[in-house]
Amino acid sequence: MACCGAGLLGSLFIDSSFGSWYESLAKPFFTPPNWVFLPIWALLYGMMSAALAIMWLKDPHADEFSGWVPLFLVHLIANFGWVIFFFGFHAILIALIDSVILAFCIFMLICGALEVDKRVSWLLAPYLAWVLFALVLNAAIWFLN
Repeated sequence: MACCGAGLLGSLFIDSSFGSWYESLAKPFFTPPNWVFLPIWALLYGMMSAALAIMWLKDPHADEFSGWVPLFLVHLIANFGWVIFFFGFHAILIALIDSVILAFCIFMLICGALEVDKRVSWLLAPYLAWVLFALVLNAAIWFLN
């Protein structure tokens, strides 16, 4: 629920003219078609939710502000922050910086999960791969514009 909530929260900050703004940007040749983003994010949010559920049950520090679960919840701020910066404020460079922070957080979550349950790392690996792709795409859009 927290994962989907982050996605929904970020979407509330999207400027109503984002479609025309985004379409007006110069984009690299490897930009996926717009219809690809929703199913991929839906799948990734589902996998993130499963990872969170597993770790919530297994992390001995889940009830404290230390350990994996709190880091996961904090990383969601960077997740929805990217949407706010990129689509809401049209701040491409700040969104790029946010995506670096997000990728680092996901990497740390994957490393932390290895000690508790390797399935969680496998659930988060596609998320990291997609965020790294998005980071490169964001960097290319910033460079081209």
